[in-house]
Formats: sequence, structure tokens, C-alpha cells
Amino acid sequence: MRERWREVWLLLLVLKTLGIQEGVPEESRGLACYQMGPTGGMNCSWSSRTGSGANTTYTLHYKSLKFKRSQSQSFPAPAGQNWVAIVRSSLTQGEDYAVWVEASNGTQITPRLTLTLHEIVKPYPPELHLEALSPEVIVTWSNPHWPQHFLQGLLCDLHYRESGAPNWIEVHEEDLEPGTCEFSSLEPFTDYEVRARCIPNDRKGVWSDWSPSLAFQTPEAAPVGLVDVWRVASTPVSGEPSLMLLWKPLDRRAARGVIQNYSIAYRTGIDGIDSHLEKPCCRASLPPSSTHIWIWANNRVGRTQPSSLSWEQQDLPVPAGVQVATMQGQALNITWEPSKDPQEGAPLEYLVEWAEESSSSKAESLGWVRRPASARSTLLTGDFRPQTAYQVRVYGLYPQGFGASAPVRAYTQEGAPSAGPGGLQDRSISKAASVISWEAIPLAQRNGHITHYTLYLAMPTGSLKTYGPIAATETSYNLSDLDPGTSYQLWMTGSTLAGEGNASSIHLFHTPDSRWEAVLASLLAMSLLLLLACIVGCVLRAKLLNLCQKVLPQWCWEKVPDPVHSRIMLHKDFHNYMGPLVQGLAMEEPPITQFEIKEPAEVKNQGYSALSQLESPPPAPPHSGGADDWPGSKPRIEEMVPSSPTLEEEQGEPTPVISGYEKHFMPTLEEVLGLA
Repeated sequence: MRERWREVWLLLLVLKTLGIQEGVPEESRGLACYQMGPTGGMNCSWSSRTGSGANTTYTLHYKSLKFKRSQSQSFPAPAGQNWVAIVRSSLTQGEDYAVWVEASNGTQITPRLTLTLHEIVKPYPPELHLEALSPEVIVTWSNPHWPQHFLQGLLCDLHYRESGAPNWIEVHEEDLEPGTCEFSSLEPFTDYEVRARCIPNDRKGVWSDWSPSLAFQTPEAAPVGLVDVWRVASTPVSGEPSLMLLWKPLDRRAARGVIQNYSIAYRTGIDGIDSHLEKPCCRASLPPSSTHIWIWANNRVGRTQPSSLSWEQQDLPVPAGVQVATMQGQALNITWEPSKDPQEGAPLEYLVEWAEESSSSKAESLGWVRRPASARSTLLTGDFRPQTAYQVRVYGLYPQGFGASAPVRAYTQEGAPSAGPGGLQDRSISKAASVISWEAIPLAQRNGHITHYTLYLAMPTGSLKTYGPIAATETSYNLSDLDPGTSYQLWMTGSTLAGEGNASSIHLFHTPDSRWEAVLASLLAMSLLLLLACIVGCVLRAKLLNLCQKVLPQWCWEKVPDPVHSRIMLHKDFHNYMGPLVQGLAMEEPPITQFEIKEPAEVKNQGYSALSQLESPPPAPPHSGGADDWPGSKPRIEEMVPSSPTLEEEQGEPTPVISGYEKHFMPTLEEVLGLA
């Protein structure tokens, strides 16, 4: 028990010594003093916690420990200020002093600090100068405020770093000479900054503040490393294939200066001639027949070693089992299996390529990274866009060409589709079933991997039926249990891992009515019967014609003579003959023919006139006298005697031959006289 009270008493004693007791406005955190230069005054400061008593007035007390030890001097600080400067005239060089701080209520808030002036000297910051940049960088410094006659010199500390780097690098003391430093391991064409601070040689003083940074840039040097080059085949607007060569600019450390241009040498597979050209960064168009290229980067000092690429053979062993996994933070993790072939061997290295699949120009969005032959995976952290489809390939590069894997589609971040399937169509397979077909969602509107489709069917009663999930690879679906002769509305949606997307446009369709089946069956039966009748008619044609001649009237089947092939037409001039009607109109009106009635006599044919030849009836049989023998009672025979020559005789044409065939078409006597 006694030991415990002893511990409590010691703790209270410590608190009292530190000045932390009841009634103290703020708690002090320490007192520090330094002399500014060997001839300057003393500056003392203390830190305290801010609070409700932040405007408390403090007073700095100090007294000599050699002379007048019972007297102390005070320097009050303005309200809220935690430092005091004591002028040099109030101090004695080589004297020991005790210093402490009290609050306005007389409470000591800091422990007593014992010090000697020459042990708290703080030099002013040094001034830095750049003496040389080539071949080595030389930096010097000086402290004009430090007296030359002062017994002690200064020991300085030098730090440097690349501009913008977070950490400084300290130069070892053995690498420093008095007032100078030579840098021999700096990177060419790089921005650096240097700072320094000093302390008296005996290290009993206080380090000076850091000097302002001195910035400089190291001189250029010949570039190092190899240019990272790749190629892409493209088809321009003209339709002719071309070969686009792409390369990445050298990084700052490898460039070691300003890259002026890139030199390219390429070889074509036709003639094997090497051609050269110079291009700025970072693409060039080559002939499609090119098979090899070499490329260098040039600055004002020199050039890099040549980087080569060959695509003479593009069917070499390819990496297998390429898989893409989405990682957090817009990244893609690519894995593959090695490509080995006993004949070709292992590839020199692997190249992983990616590009936006829906981009119109592959070269604009193309990116690639190279990995050593021992690698089996890589993490892509490029500037990927969310909800955008990327096509990833892995190439195995060989001295004579490469082998490319099959492309793999990947998304860094998926979203719901912004559109539904398009081109909805229906096809009825029965009165109660239809096949619905559609087109896949355009790639630019999928926003992710389509996992399935969903079909919605609006019933005439107002209810809604859902069909799904439908596999993403399907492009049609069979709807059954529909009502015949009914109108339906349907639409579809697509879904990704992010959820269901927007719906497609509404498609209307109508199932066939059942009565149409009877109509279609009747039409089909009639068509079959008609076809059968035609077949029977063709087979039994002769028998059917014979039956028609026996059953039908004569005019239905009698063959009518063809006047075009008559004998009178054969004697006419075919080219000048215009037909009887036209020819009669062209002639002048024929003269009137007079007929003379004579007693019966021997019938004589007097010729042919424009009218048809008239024949008299046959003579009556002779009688043996009686009333019938008088002359007037006997039949008269009219004989047609032309009074003038016919037109044909005047024209000297031959008299046509009248046959029985032509008489068939000649008018009767009644028709000529107009009695019919």
C-alpha cells in the first residue's frame, strides 16, 4: 500500500514540474531557442494547444547562471503569440542561461531550458549555384551571412530529386567536397532540383532552414531501348487493302532527349528489296506486300538499336485457352496457355492486343502490350470505356512471323441493354401456334454480354404472358396454345449481368381463322380435279374428239375452209392484192349491165363480169302439146350478157378460174338482186 502511494506522489511531482496543474489555461508542449547566426539575437518559441484560452498572454523569463543568478529578465509576448525574440545586446557571448515561460496568472507552463549561446547557433540557408552541366553536373553553394573570421566552419547537407518526385535523395557526406558537389549518375535530359542546409562543424548548433531549390535539366544523350512496334491490316474507303504500321513513342528515360523522327526500313515479299522512309510519331502506311520492317528512333545525339517485326508467316502455333476476366477498377486480366510446337519451338514473346469491336477504325482504338515468353497472364489497365465491347487477341511472336488466337469479347463494366431485339416477325404453323423470329441486338447497344432474352405476349383479355429465359444464341421461339382468329401484341427484351434492358418495338400479329382451312381445302381439291381432268384429256384426246362429232352439232366441229389458201388467192399478186373490199373501193363505179330476156335456148357461158355468174334453172321436160305448149307458158332462161367489157378485161388480166370451192362462197341470185 505504501509503495502505491509513493508512485502516486511521484506522478504528482512530475506533473507539477512540467507545469501542468489546475488553473493552467493551456498545456505547453515544449520550449526551443536558437541564435540566428553567430552575431544575431536569440529566438525562443513554444507550442501550446489552442482552446478557449488562445488569447492568453505569455511572458518569457531568462537569467544568467554565472552572474546575477537571483535576477531574471522578462520579455512579454503579445496576446496569442507563442514566440519572443531577444536582441543580441541583451545577451552575453559564452554565458549560460536558464529560460522558461509563464502564463499571465504566473503559472510556469514550460520546464526550464538551460542553454549556451554558441551551442544554439542556427546558420542562414546557403545559396546554391549551377557551375556546369556537361559532361558532369556541378553544383556549388556558399553562405555569405557566415563570418569568415568565425572559428567554426559549416557542414552542409545536400538533397536532390527529379522534379515532381515525392521523396528527396540525400548525397552521402563522403561524396561532398567543401562547397561543391559533382553529380555523375543523373539521367540524361531529365529535370532535377537540389536543396541544401548547413550546421556548424561541431554539430552543436541548429540546422539551418532548407535553401530554395535549384532546378536544372541534364543534357541529352543517345536514345536507348527498342521501339515498341505493331501492325494492323485495314481496308480504306477506296477498297484497296493497306498495312498500317503503329508504334509507341519512347518514354522519357529511353528517349534521353527530343526525338526528331523515326527511320523505317521495310522489305516486300515480291522482290525482296529494302525501302527506307522517315516518319514522325507514330504511324506509317506500308505496301500490302510488305513482310518485314525495322525501325529506329532518332534524336540530336544518336539513334536507338533497330526494332524488327515480321509477318511473313501468319499461321504459326497460337496461344491456346485465352480467357478474359473483368477486374475491379476498369481492368482486364488475360490468361493463356503456352504455344509450343516441336518444329517451331517456343515463341520469342507474347503480344496481347485489344481494340473496340464496334469502332469504325481499328487503328484508332488499338492497344497492345508485350510479355516475355515465360508469361502466362497479364493485367490490362488501359483507358477502357465502360459498357463498351473490346476484342482481345493473344499473339505468339516468332522470328519469321506470328500466330494469333481467336478473338475474345470482353467488357470492363457491363450495363443493361439500351435497345431490344429488332426485326420481329411471325409465321403461323397452325391455327394455334406461331413461330416468332428476331434479329440480335446491335453490338453498340448491348452494353454487355447478353445472357438471355425475354418475350412478352399481350392477350386480348388484357393479361400478359411471359416466355423466358430464352438462350442468347436463339433467334426464334415457338408460341403455342394460341386462340385461332385472334390478334396479339408482343415485344422482347435482352438481359446482361447488369439487368434487363429496354423493350423492343411492339409487334402485332393475327392467328389464322379455322374457316380458312375449309376454303383452302376446297381450293386444293378443285385444283387437283382440274389437273386430273387435263391429264385425262391429253391421254384420251382422240376418243373425246370422236365422241364430240357424234354428239355435238356439225357447226361445232366442222372444219371451215380457209379462204387465204384458196385457188383464187394463189393466182393473185400477193404483194399488190388488197382484198376484194379494198380493191372494189379503189375501182371506179362499174357501168350498169343490162340483161336481155330471150327464149329458151342452149345455155351458153358468155364470160365473167364484175357480178357473179348467174345460172338459169334447168329446162322443163318436153310435152306432147296442149295448153302448156304455148310459148308464154314455158319457162324462160335468163342469160347474162355483158354490155361492156369488164375492168379485168380492159386491164388485160386473165379471167379467173371459178371452181366449186369458190362457188361455196359466191352469193346467191337472191342476195345479188337484194331479194334476200
